[in-house]
Amino acid sequence: MVMTTWDGHLRIDHLADAGTVTLTLVTVEPATEVRLRAGLVAGFVTADPHGPPASVAAALQDGRLPDDVVALLGPRVAAAVAELLATGRRGRWLQLDLVEVDDLAAAWAPYRGVALESGPRATSGALGSWAGELWTCLGVRGWRDLLRSLGEPAHALGPVRSDGTPPTGVPSGTWRLPDALAAAVGVAPEVAWELRLGGPGGAVVELLARPTGRPAGAVLQAGVDDGSQRWVPFEADGAGGLRARLTGFDEAVSVRFRSETRRTA
Repeated sequence: MVMTTWDGHLRIDHLADAGTVTLTLVTVEPATEVRLRAGLVAGFVTADPHGPPASVAAALQDGRLPDDVVALLGPRVAAAVAELLATGRRGRWLQLDLVEVDDLAAAWAPYRGVALESGPRATSGALGSWAGELWTCLGVRGWRDLLRSLGEPAHALGPVRSDGTPPTGVPSGTWRLPDALAAAVGVAPEVAWELRLGGPGGAVVELLARPTGRPAGAVLQAGVDDGSQRWVPFEADGAGGLRARLTGFDEAVSVRFRSETRRTA
């Protein structure tokens, strides 16, 4: 393992013709680049399992960065990008201090795990920070092949059973949330998932979590990492479980989980 020395020199470029902003944190170390979803690519130093993203390329939405990318970049970097876009300049430099570099590393940790992993996608996610909340991302490679293999229509399969067991023949499994995220939202780390066809709208993922009964100051939310920025809260199913249903995607992308702090009036 090599610990990379980051000097904090960040280059921001607006590729107007492509409708994209690229951010490059200068390093001489080789990086591994991964397409996280349509419109979002990130690279991480291959030999540094704890470092920040060496590069990020994000497609603009309505002339600005997607909300989740803004949250992951942090207020100062996001503000620098917004200023660049507002002034019409093509590029600029920004000097980050060590705390800001560490903050980027903490925020992007789940994506770093996706980029640097080898073999099938892990069933446990890395913990990341998200605008004061916690998050992770998980997924299964080859979801398209799994969907093609389904021989029955989705409506005939039924949901995950109350004990977490899916109907026979349905692609399914268990993910493990980071312990800190699970504790923050008051659930057991294991989340059961089931993948099935959902008609013209694409695939459906049924999720089942188990509450621990311990007090929690936040609720668990899930969302497909497809750029839609949609988050679905887990809700009681009347049988002792918490469920969320994600719909409307047809690409093998990650599922993200995050905490959402309960707000009091």
